[in-house]
Amino acid sequence: MAESSVDDILSELNRLKKDSSEAKFSSSADGQSDDYSSFFGEDESFDSVDELRNRINDEKREKLEAKDDDKRRVYLSTDFILEENEVLETLKRAGIYKTQGNRAILYTVIMAIAAVGFALSCYYGNNYNWLFFSVLCVVIIGAIWLVPTLHLKKLARENTTGDSVRMKITNEDITQKSGDKEWIIPLDKTGTLEIGEEIIIIRTYHGQMFTIPKRSIEPDIYKRVLQVLKNGTESYEE
Repeated sequence: MAESSVDDILSELNRLKKDSSEAKFSSSADGQSDDYSSFFGEDESFDSVDELRNRINDEKREKLEAKDDDKRRVYLSTDFILEENEVLETLKRAGIYKTQGNRAILYTVIMAIAAVGFALSCYYGNNYNWLFFSVLCVVIIGAIWLVPTLHLKKLARENTTGDSVRMKITNEDITQKSGDKEWIIPLDKTGTLEIGEEIIIIRTYHGQMFTIPKRSIEPDIYKRVLQVLKNGTESYEE
């Protein structure tokens, strides 16, 4: 295309803008007509064909996003502040300590059997050296249960910030906002769902964990919201 022809086209477009005329461009792909009159604002003009092409592409993208918004159904929109007990349960389920749950029970049983064995050896053998090992086993049992619990409670207090979280759950994703931070968790079967006593945990394939307090979901819509989450995730397995 000759440069003079380009200049003529741009001049004509800018003239149409000044006259507040409607601009319509026919799509060669589907034969549909798009109205681009919104391009021509009071202070807007085009200096190149590329600029005009980019503006048209932006308009098409905005229309597609608007269509996507029409398909997205909001099931829950709420605000919440995580309480200390909810943060504590989240930390417990994060697996910070390996000696928790079934593993802690197994270690406790082993240490208890060992403690009883050493105590019997001390009693029947009259050798008080075995008593030391029996007491040591009891101390280890205490450490298995007390150390993780005390540390997690401390972390829970430190991480209970009182910050408000804005959450929206749709059939396509979960959005959480806190301050100037925003996270979008897609419900496309790439994450996992774990239902706890007081919380619901979503884990992404990036390894992130997001906590939803059960109390933030009204009882009359809880089952429906939970089904939406189940449809978009896999069940979490340790």
